[in-house]
Amino acid sequence: RAILALGMLSYLIIFAMLMGGMYLAIDSTAGERERGSLEPLFTTPAPRRAIVFGKILATTAYMLISLTLTVAACAIVVRFLKLESFGMSANLGPVTALAIIGVTAPLILVGASLMTVVASFTKSYREAQTYLGFVLMVPTLPLAFVTFLNLKPTLPLMAVPSLSQHFLMTSLLRDELLNPAYLLMSVGVSLGLGLLLAAFAAWLYEREAILG
Repeated sequence: RAILALGMLSYLIIFAMLMGGMYLAIDSTAGERERGSLEPLFTTPAPRRAIVFGKILATTAYMLISLTLTVAACAIVVRFLKLESFGMSANLGPVTALAIIGVTAPLILVGASLMTVVASFTKSYREAQTYLGFVLMVPTLPLAFVTFLNLKPTLPLMAVPSLSQHFLMTSLLRDELLNPAYLLMSVGVSLGLGLLLAAFAAWLYEREAILG
């Protein structure tokens, strides 16, 4: 029960974080194309690359706020739950909550860039909303196999975004010391993938076909 509860907590935190930026990613891409405001935006002196990066950074800001609020809410709720009566315990004090935000934050860039890329291929707000509903399953899908396959953290698995954040969050909740190699692998791969997706989004917006 403790393993299942900890797994659900990490899933909730990651899913809430992604949802926090989804609608801004849609509105700043497909929404602007649908409203016809994207072409006038590109006539400004600002480079298109800078505009795209601005959209992604705005989405990451909303996702960071969502992540912080979700972790804070979980930390408050846990204080009122008598987990010991269920044979469980969770270390979710202020220091642990900040650490969870820290190890999960690198995933924000992956989520924001991925949603911006996918929404850039859609032509309407509703279409983007439909596609991103499925996209949200991609980062959270690996978490579904953790309990069933009884996966344990290894260096190769720490190269899988969202899965590595799950392992790190679980270790923090269990009050275990983080493996420096695992932490470095998780942060490095997440930031690297996020930057690659952001660069791809910038390349997409350099094309005239993006105007629809």
